[in-house]
Amino acid sequence: MENNREIGASIILLCMVVFWIVSSLRKKIHEERKRRILKEGVQAKAKVLHIQPTGEYLNNLPEFHVQVQIQPENGADFVAEVTEAFPYPKYDSLRNGSHVVVKYDPDYYKRVIFVQMDHVT
Repeated sequence: MENNREIGASIILLCMVVFWIVSSLRKKIHEERKRRILKEGVQAKAKVLHIQPTGEYLNNLPEFHVQVQIQPENGADFVAEVTEAFPYPKYDSLRNGSHVVVKYDPDYYKRVIFVQMDHVT
């Protein structure tokens, strides 16, 4: 009976370690993509189409799912979705129809990061 508890505790511990490793790898990949987009990405204006809280928090900041219509200088407009954590005052300034500056990955348009989230004209 006690042996079963030790096995159960070991399995739970192993699952926690695997979860931590996977989470760390995902975060590292996400941060590396952001750095690459900041360095090599194409800057464009974008219009906020929809913004909604996800209910998740990252580093004590609420996470939001934002749909934007990107308006590149060269080429047709396209829609991308971004999940980003930022403070509520930024959320309050991002309303449907507001304009922001983004950078997107020229190799994969769906990878987008916010550069400037204040109102852009």
